[in-house]
Amino acid sequence: MICFEDEALLGFCCAFPSAGELIKKWKFYETEILTRFAPNFRAAGDKAWNVYSIFLCDSAPTDIERREIAWVEEDLERTRKIAAAGIASREDLTRVLLPVLPIQYQPQLLEGDATERLRKRIRDISPNAAAVALDDDTPAAEVVRLLGERS
Repeated sequence: MICFEDEALLGFCCAFPSAGELIKKWKFYETEILTRFAPNFRAAGDKAWNVYSIFLCDSAPTDIERREIAWVEEDLERTRKIAAAGIASREDLTRVLLPVLPIQYQPQLLEGDATERLRKRIRDISPNAAAVALDDDTPAAEVVRLLGERS
């Protein structure tokens, strides 16, 4: 079991040796952990409404086990739940844990002149403002006025 917490949520993650074990024992572990750490959860303030139970295993589930694991996530009692089997890679794990991970998008800036890219974006928005938007001698109010004009 691993416990985790950030500014907005807290919870725990349990790994199981098989999908069958996950299905059979997830509720027991959820109850045990909630009982054991109840004072901590109560002290968490508003985060106590955002407790996650995560149940994982790396073995591939059968079709029936896959449906039963989906039902674990649909159980709305006590905690929010994430349950998955067949976790074979880091990408699988990241996909499953997205609800509790920070936003994963990291924009990549293209090589080249950032000023020229900005000029092009301004030109796309307002051709009238493109010539003066990055000119230090043009008052900001004039740039705003030009950006608002329809071309």
